[in-house]
This record gives sequence, C-alpha cells and structure tokens, in this order.
Amino acid sequence: MVAGWRRAAAAAGLALALGTLGAGLWLGHALWGFRAGRPSEVWVAEGASARQILTDLQAAGLVPSPPAARLYLRAASRGRSLHYGCYRFAAGTRPVAVLEAILDGRVAMFEVTVVEGSDAAAIGATFAARGVGTDEDWQQLLGRVEWVEEAVGNAPSLEGFLFPDTYRFAVGIAAEPAARHLAERFVTVWREEAAAAGPLWGTPLEIVTLASLVEAETSLESERALVAGVFVNRLRLGMALQCDPTVVYALKRRGEWQGRLLRAHWRVDDPYNTYRSRGLPPGPINSPGRAALRAACAPAATPHLYFVARPEGGHAFSTTLAEHNRAVARLRAVRR
Repeated sequence: MVAGWRRAAAAAGLALALGTLGAGLWLGHALWGFRAGRPSEVWVAEGASARQILTDLQAAGLVPSPPAARLYLRAASRGRSLHYGCYRFAAGTRPVAVLEAILDGRVAMFEVTVVEGSDAAAIGATFAARGVGTDEDWQQLLGRVEWVEEAVGNAPSLEGFLFPDTYRFAVGIAAEPAARHLAERFVTVWREEAAAAGPLWGTPLEIVTLASLVEAETSLESERALVAGVFVNRLRLGMALQCDPTVVYALKRRGEWQGRLLRAHWRVDDPYNTYRSRGLPPGPINSPGRAALRAACAPAATPHLYFVARPEGGHAFSTTLAEHNRAVARLRAVRR
C-alpha cells in the first residue's frame, strides 16, 4: 500500500516536472527562441487593450504566441504598462525585446532641424513634410501667443518664437505639441540670453524683432553685434531702418514675392516695410538663433549708421552717408 502511494507520488512528481519543463521550453521558444523575420512598424493605439496589442504584434510577425506574451507581461511588468505610439523593430528582434520596448515606451523617433532665420511658413512646411500636421495646421498655431506671453508680451503671432534648433520627436506627434515645444525652447533660450546681457535697451518684443533683422542680414559672428548697433543707432535718431529682408517678408505675407527684390518694392505700403514705415516692424520676420538674440540684447557701441555688402564677403560699415554711397558704388561696379 505504501509502495503504491510512493509510486503514484513519484509519477505525479515526474509529470509535474515534465510539465514544468515543457512549459519552460514553450515559453523560452515563444519569447526568446523566436526571431522576427522582417523589419516591422507597429502602431499601438491609445487606449488599446493588451489583448488587442498582442494580436497586432502577432499579425506583424513579432510575437508568435499571445498567451506566452501575456504570461510574460504579468510576471515582468513590475508596475509598468504598455505605452501607445509607433514602434519600429529590426529583423531578428526577439519577442521579449518587443514587449520590453513597449513596456518602456521606447517609441520610434525622428530628428528635424529648424534652421536659423527660417520664417514660420518654412518651419511649418518642414514639419508638414515629416507628417507633423499640415501647412494650414501650423498657420493656425501661429495665434497661440499665450505660449510665450510670460516672456514676451504683446507678440502679434508666434513668428520669430519657434526656436531654431535640432529636435527629436516621437513618430506620430501632432503639430500642436511640436509647435509648443519649439516655443518653450525659445522661452528658455531667451531668458538665458536676456539674463546674461543685463539691463536691456528695449522691450523683449523689440529685441527679438531686432534679432530677426540681424539674423536676416548677416551670418558672420563678427558682424552681428555691429549690425544690431547700426539698427539701434538709426532707431534712436528716428531714421528708417531700410532693411531689405523686411521688404521681402512684407511681399511674402502679401503673396507677392517672386524671388527678386526691386527698388520699386521699397514703396510697398506694408507695416513690415522698413523703407516706408519708420521704426521696427510690428514683430519678428524670422526665427533668430541664439547668437542673433545675444547680439540684439547687447548691440555694439558704434558710430556707424550704414552698412552694405562687400564684394569679397561680409559688410562695409559707414558712419556718414558719403562713405556709404562710396561703398555702394564699389559694390555696383563689381556687379556690372
């Protein structure tokens, strides 16, 4: 009798051991032994159930056994949950790596660079080309001036406040959070540069507007503060700024820009035309970078009132109109 119980117990133990071994082998193969046969992109929808996510992963050839994956999630989640978003997996990825990526929210990312001096239309087009909203979406978002209100009051739009930099975003991000991130980046950089400059010569809106003119006029580090100084001198004397890039911007906003600036355009009746309207334009004409902001915060103390491009590059700065006219004549002689 006792021997019979012992044999039965031994048989049961063996069956349990074999069952455990079999389950382990099954789990091991389903989670670690299997490898995806091709690269895959999977979208995990917001609010999707774990069952639906695992079904989608199986359909994508990433998880051969949803039951095995469910067991892994129960044992290994450690308080984590499945994150929605776009995921990209290379061929040969194991199911356990797929599950860990989604538990950690390691979504697919993309990089985009906003170039210094880009206007809002160009920035919107750059993002729209990457699938982040449409040109119309970005145009509408220019009205969200409350994003920069605390740092720069009375901004007419977000033109000038979508900071140029290189960004990494999750694939699938919408236009609004992307635009807000650019605006928040501007606020951060602006506060850093304004604090470093000490007392400012004008309001934040005036300084950022000036920075956009500096950004449009020169890319040379040695000239930025000088260009800012010339413009500030002209402002203080009540002289028209006569900044060609403002005329180009005026023509663009009117839908009249055809790629070539003519003297006749100086007469365009537009508040952004600094040949016709004295003082700074109503707001920035592009998104200035950190260096241009720094120059506009602390313009160079200079007697110069004029500058014009030099044939060999850079600009010739002049104090008198006669000096300036000679520099202009030299440039025209070379261009003939």
